[in-house]
Amino acid sequence: MTFKDYFSKTFETSDNHHIDTLRTHYYRVRKDEAYDACLEVLKEMKAVIKSNDMERGEIITDASDFSGTVSVTSTSYTEIAVDFMVLTFNFLPTAKGKKIIEKFYSILDKKLPLKGIGLYRR
Repeated sequence: MTFKDYFSKTFETSDNHHIDTLRTHYYRVRKDEAYDACLEVLKEMKAVIKSNDMERGEIITDASDFSGTVSVTSTSYTEIAVDFMVLTFNFLPTAKGKKIIEKFYSILDKKLPLKGIGLYRR
């Protein structure tokens, strides 16, 4: 993690992210199962669901210290990619967004069968 990342208020996952823990997670489930599990995890994290669009696979949330968007994308019938974007509200964020994403993934990994992390890097 670079010095700039430490003070960033925005973090987003991707297959090619330079921070290993912020790479896209892939699960062996159907889209509806992954979507429901993401909703459960966000509720456990005490986030309020602002928008819930199953068709597009997006969940927009707000919490006391962050807002975020979860994207659930079907790569095949039984393979789902889950990405998370977080914006923190702290004056000195100290990589809080990274910690929120790591917590989200750690809870989700216990609920769904993980296929891999960052599988389709270029």
